Amino acid sequence: MKSRSKKTVIFAAAGTSVLALTVPITALATSTEPGSEAPGSHCTVDISGGPVQCFPTYRAAIAAATDGRVKDAPLDVRKAVANPAFRKKIDVAGTAAELRADEESDEESSVVIGTEYLDANHAGKSMSFTAESKCTPDEPGFQVDQVPAEFNDAISSYQTFNDCQARHFADPGLKGDSTSWQIGGQLSVGDGVDNRTSSIQWSYAEAPTAAQLFADCDEKIATCKFEHKGDVTYSYGGAHEVARAYNCTSIEQVKKMTWTDATGGKNSLSVELGASYKIGNALVGGEYSLSFKTTYGHEWTWESRVSDETDLTVPAGEVGWVNRNTKMQTAGGEYTVTYKDRKWGHYIWYVRDFVATGPVPHEMGVVDWVSRPMTAAEKADHCKDGAAVVTATPKKAKAASTKSVPSTAHVLSGPR
Repeated sequence: MKSRSKKTVIFAAAGTSVLALTVPITALATSTEPGSEAPGSHCTVDISGGPVQCFPTYRAAIAAATDGRVKDAPLDVRKAVANPAFRKKIDVAGTAAELRADEESDEESSVVIGTEYLDANHAGKSMSFTAESKCTPDEPGFQVDQVPAEFNDAISSYQTFNDCQARHFADPGLKGDSTSWQIGGQLSVGDGVDNRTSSIQWSYAEAPTAAQLFADCDEKIATCKFEHKGDVTYSYGGAHEVARAYNCTSIEQVKKMTWTDATGGKNSLSVELGASYKIGNALVGGEYSLSFKTTYGHEWTWESRVSDETDLTVPAGEVGWVNRNTKMQTAGGEYTVTYKDRKWGHYIWYVRDFVATGPVPHEMGVVDWVSRPMTAAEKADHCKDGAAVVTATPKKAKAASTKSVPSTAHVLSGPR
């Protein structure tokens, strides 16, 4: 990577006496795509100077900030911040920009290092800052000595990208009251600097994955507490076969079918944690279950196994099967992971927007049966040697599972 020095830029702000670069604010053409807001709702600017460019959608702003490498950012800014796939795209785009700049000496890279929001919870107008590279451990960081006028003393929340942590200052030139270094999607600026930020500093920080935090909780290196937020929602996981029988006779038959069915849950970190990680057997899963019962007054289970008997009526020459549709419950919230000593620079880390879906305990769900005429191949396979009613393994023998839960969970830092 090309060597670089710390970049500082001063933007003109009302009521300041510092020498400032003249930075024109350009509102680009309006858009008719869904999610469009007022012209100039979402802006971008490079920390080395240049025009502030504003767009009617966050998608358009990010496309410009990444030189077109990310063209499909969610139109809803809050959904974008909560979407790990989007954050990964921003980081991948940053790496790609660096590589191209290294290959072509006259190529300027544009890497998104953070987005600031006028409202709490990543709402309202946004300003995305770009730099010539990601934050790295062996290079100086970046700073803006005076944020653009509209955002001066108005920033309420922010998100960092590309291995950067951010620190917000109440006065220009990184002076006055300030926040501690923080990483990820912060719902408020905090530390007494909400709606008071005038300058911002970014530097490299290593951040843990949710899997690393969960591992420390399971090994009791850290303590984990879960707080549920919002209401429980209920759904059905989808009908699936649990028993099957073939009637090889010429009259209707009723067969008592004994069956067992297992249903597992899903969560918004299932992909990251991997198939071998059994959250129901882990301490973090136990904390979730405990919080669920405390908050909503009834049980949570990560997996259920039920057994029952069903009288299956199968007409002559037909195949019949029993279906079960499992009742599921979904709830979400936030893990707080606390260390006795700082780890990754902080005592506390959060896994926010964690969502899980699991079977409702002690609920049979919907059980019914259906039948259809056997095919010639089925008759040949099952109606041999004078057989009357033949039971068989269900077509879908493995445990039923729910639809995947969107990967919304993300890690952010807490107090240092």
